[in-house]
Amino acid sequence: LFGMLGYFSIPEGQFSLNPFSGEGFNALGIRNNFRVIAQLGIVALGAGMLIISGEFDLSVGSMIGFAGGCMAMILKWGFAVIIPYPSFADSFTIEGFRLFEIQNVSPLTAILITLCLTLSFGWFQGWFIVKSGISSFIVTLGGLFFLRGLTEVSYRAFNKTEDQTAGSTTVTDLPDIKSIIEVPGLGEMEREAAKSLPNDQLLAVLKTAPEATVAKLTEQLSYANEKVAATKTILQESRMLQSMQRSLDNAIQSGNEAMQKMLQAKIDSGLQVPEVKAKAVTDFDLAKAFIDTLPTARPVAEFFGGDILKPLFDWLYYTVDWNVNNFGNQFAPGLYACVMIWLIMALFCYIVLSKTQAGNWIYSTGGNLSAARANGVPTNRVKISLFVFTAFCATMFAACQVFEVNTADTAKGNLKELEAIAAAVIGGVVLTGGFGTILGILLGTIIFGIAKEAFFYIPGIDGSFYRVFLGAVLVSAALTNENIRKRIIGSA
Repeated sequence: LFGMLGYFSIPEGQFSLNPFSGEGFNALGIRNNFRVIAQLGIVALGAGMLIISGEFDLSVGSMIGFAGGCMAMILKWGFAVIIPYPSFADSFTIEGFRLFEIQNVSPLTAILITLCLTLSFGWFQGWFIVKSGISSFIVTLGGLFFLRGLTEVSYRAFNKTEDQTAGSTTVTDLPDIKSIIEVPGLGEMEREAAKSLPNDQLLAVLKTAPEATVAKLTEQLSYANEKVAATKTILQESRMLQSMQRSLDNAIQSGNEAMQKMLQAKIDSGLQVPEVKAKAVTDFDLAKAFIDTLPTARPVAEFFGGDILKPLFDWLYYTVDWNVNNFGNQFAPGLYACVMIWLIMALFCYIVLSKTQAGNWIYSTGGNLSAARANGVPTNRVKISLFVFTAFCATMFAACQVFEVNTADTAKGNLKELEAIAAAVIGGVVLTGGFGTILGILLGTIIFGIAKEAFFYIPGIDGSFYRVFLGAVLVSAALTNENIRKRIIGSA
């Protein structure tokens, strides 16, 4: 509670509560916090449904790193199927025969290839658990180490330069795929590269813009320039006032009454600050703004790594005058696309768990496995399917990260398996299985996500205290969930 109050109410450097003025309640704070919540929520959905069925998957975090690495490496170096065979030409070596190879892989193809790998691993884990009878805790713990190690080995093998003794564990230098656009008359290029074109080419691009679009962009740019100029004027006045206030404090300390009266009179009469003139809108500004409006040529990458609700955030800036940073510019372009993916997946999970026979099977499998089998519930198929779905959730998480930041590294997803389980438990999922709801998982994710960010905004408190808070909440939630379960079973 205190963390959330700090996040939403305490401006930096102050100790008074001013509702909705904290760092978490500006446009950028909402954008970033929803990103944390949505990414955690994607994997919490899979983890929560699996726990309801009576199983665990501790390999989720490693699966995120593995899936992100697969996508990044496929996008950068392509994909090939290689069949190894022994060679005795000079000495015994293992060589490879390329069965087929794909260069310049599209985002959709990279995601589909990665899904084939991750879903297969999820299926194998589920199949091995139901066939062997070994605890899912042990099997997926082995999967955690196996996938994390395989990811690091793969990174170092494929991402090694001649001057390195060991390859890098980070894949970089990926193009900003989601920002590739079709520039009129010039073909495909990244958006920022298009805005850096020579002036004559920029003007040529502007000529292709409809008149209505140019008029709207002119109005928006004029408003933004006026807003920036007004903000600069206010900042100059604030700095001048602070300087005079410091001089007044020094005069008071030194006992210089004449200087005190003069400075106080200037402050009381109001400062005469010259107004900053708004910058004129040029054709080059219009050309760059028009380039920003061009749709992406890679909609799949945009779907995972782009922004949503852009018109709403534009309205908040141009009409409501709220989405404004300290320099008068637009604070946030929209919410991250992972928020939309999270909500779509949550709706799907809610329908499956609450409105279909499969949902009843999941609850009965986690509630009483023997009774479920006796009633004809395909418990093995239910568990295997949920392990596959958990792998799917991890892959969606990884896709959002890769296409947002255009990089991947082996540390991605670290401890996400524990955070996902914690969010599900805070949301009312019972660790013994059979109890829990999607709405509860959503609520637990929101509480976890806000608390994780909020404690960094409370003055005088170490941000790492969020772990103490979440640990206490997790144990309390687990105890409460278990008591509720016992009451329900006792009254049934």
